[in-house]
Amino acid sequence: MSLRRQKSRKWSPAFWAIGLLLIFYLFGCAAKTASRPSVNRSLLDQENIKRVAVLTFETPVNDPQAGSHISKLFESYLLQTNRYQIAERGEIEKVLKERGFGKTSEMDKATLRQLGELLQVDGLVLGAVSHYNRFNFGFTARLVSIKSGLVLWSISQTGGMIFRPLSQVADETVQLAVKELQAKIR
Repeated sequence: MSLRRQKSRKWSPAFWAIGLLLIFYLFGCAAKTASRPSVNRSLLDQENIKRVAVLTFETPVNDPQAGSHISKLFESYLLQTNRYQIAERGEIEKVLKERGFGKTSEMDKATLRQLGELLQVDGLVLGAVSHYNRFNFGFTARLVSIKSGLVLWSISQTGGMIFRPLSQVADETVQLAVKELQAKIR
């Protein structure tokens, strides 16, 4: 066997390893983004929601700041749609604390109405972060009418990318969710 052929075999495993890593990076490391928007068009038109409050999303146990971070991102992108006026977050937190509202995801119709009147909003955006890491990021959000207590729209979004910072993964995933929701609402 020639010396040249021996050298190429020597580097061959390294070449394949690099090739496989490149393929893994390009195709295997990214969690597929999945979006599930749902809109009740007739109810949405009937309720005529103009002003909403985006409450802090529920958070996973492994990151107590995730819910706050994602609800702020969601609020920011929702504001850019020009579809709703959004109540100021500081006022929302103040009212919730003063009135002793507990878990905002478990409100009955009377409590929703009371909170809506206090915040002077037509609807509440409630949400939850299910996963919060670069590999698997996911959240859900829904708009609940203060008048009827019914869900007018909801969005569930997942995504992830191992080689990107979590803040970038979260930002891109939330932005995509709001864009898809806006397209469905139009």
